[in-house]
Amino acid sequence: MCLPDCEGRCDETMGFPSRLRAAARDAVTAVATGELQPSRHVFQVNLHGEALCIPDRLYYNPDLLRRALCTSRGDTRLVVACLGTRHHDGYLRQECLRALLGGDEPWLLPYLLQLAGEYVVEIVEDVAEGIGRCDAAMLADFAAGNTDYLATLARRVTSYWSCYHRQAYPDRRDYPGTEVLAVLQRAGDRCKT
Repeated sequence: MCLPDCEGRCDETMGFPSRLRAAARDAVTAVATGELQPSRHVFQVNLHGEALCIPDRLYYNPDLLRRALCTSRGDTRLVVACLGTRHHDGYLRQECLRALLGGDEPWLLPYLLQLAGEYVVEIVEDVAEGIGRCDAAMLADFAAGNTDYLATLARRVTSYWSCYHRQAYPDRRDYPGTEVLAVLQRAGDRCKT
């Protein structure tokens, strides 16, 4: 689900559970200096009854973001990596995604999943490889609370496959983005039985 445009700029801290807002504020302070332009678009997901409004694209200084990724620890490092997955530079998005893979926090999921509905197939491949390591119950819980978001994600996956990757993946079921959606579906099916 998408929200209307933000006035002025979006508050990146709203993309994280309330218990992490202080860490998010620290992370944003570390990386937002010299931002090329403010983020004005968000997508919304639900996490355990809390609405998270996640920036669609961020335009932070890449050097500051990389430095914060290297020097931060714990939740702050994960927050920086999450923000980096929304960066306009695909190489930086992929670096940040790789820093998140293997994490077991439910609040990482929307940052991982959103990348499955984007156009850089190498990033989508990383998501497909990493999502299989996520806890099935956590995936099922997220899917159950975000049906509208996942329907939009599925349309995006199909659109990018059709427009850019159909030749490399003639059978849509083999496309990594479709594999991500299938993992979510299987997790939901397993948790229903």
